[in-house]
Amino acid sequence: MIFLYLLSAFAITGASLFALKPIAVKIGLVDIPGGRKTHLNATPLVGGMGIFIGIICISFLMPGIAVEFSSLLSLSALILFIGTVDDAKELTPFTRMLGHGLVALAMAVVAGVELGSIGALFTATEIDLGVLTIPITVFATVGVINAINMSDGIDGLSGGFVVITLSYISILSFSNGQAMTGSFCLIMICSITAFLSLNFRRPWHKKALVYLGDAGSTMLGFILAWLLITSTQGMIPAFPPVYALWFLAVPLFDTVNLLIKRPLRGQSPFSPGHDHLHHMLLSRGYSVERVVLILLCTAIVFGGIGLFGLSIGAKESTMFQIFIILFSFYFFFADRIKKHSTA
Repeated sequence: MIFLYLLSAFAITGASLFALKPIAVKIGLVDIPGGRKTHLNATPLVGGMGIFIGIICISFLMPGIAVEFSSLLSLSALILFIGTVDDAKELTPFTRMLGHGLVALAMAVVAGVELGSIGALFTATEIDLGVLTIPITVFATVGVINAINMSDGIDGLSGGFVVITLSYISILSFSNGQAMTGSFCLIMICSITAFLSLNFRRPWHKKALVYLGDAGSTMLGFILAWLLITSTQGMIPAFPPVYALWFLAVPLFDTVNLLIKRPLRGQSPFSPGHDHLHHMLLSRGYSVERVVLILLCTAIVFGGIGLFGLSIGAKESTMFQIFIILFSFYFFFADRIKKHSTA
């Protein structure tokens, strides 16, 4: 039966995307070529809407899922709305961040989804956040939203990152008896895969038919933040918090790198630019398809390292130290990718 639901998620999302395309063109909800954008045609920004329709339809067909994730679906709809307005009217970074922050605050205060512990990152003792729980929850949630949004620079990349992270969450959820979360992740994976089938470039079709838009990438980032928090908290978590870093490593590396370096260069951390990792790889002459393949494979490897560390019972502090060391290497040497390409 679950296979039928998953197939339906794919089909409903695909049908929704085809139905939404002409509507988006008619009302002007399209990404116009020009400036930093390298695509040649106006492309509908309906990926997020199509994915959400697929997820919510299947969720309501499965009463347990609908009840378990009703708050998540409601707040995701708010994020989707903010992103759609942003796609249509281009909100200021402050307005966008304020909206995301308020939804994250509602997640913590109203829905009770909080990052109350960050695990044993530094010592053998688990670190409870106490009075910092809500601000850290909001900060982490907005951080994940922006990590996925900022990776949405070339076709298939952010959606691929989300599918990979959801796959690891799903594996560990089922392994730890959290079938509801695992099933929800599978529904999401099928819905996103339907979008990716229209977004990935292929040898016989060199352009994307639809884009996620800010609406889609921020919605997926929010859902991912919610699932990562709920999977790492509570009496019987699916995995310790440090592994959330490993399962989302590549977009986190890129985002944190830019959030530090852009202000040092006198730029806004949220300003558009060609300093993302995928842009630097493109500047070396790699095709879009190859860059996406390289980065998604790298994300799978990082997640695999995390899964291996978890399976052998590695100390959380050790896994955190390794993660920080790898990020430090990336931070200090990332810019050389672009410098080497222009030498």
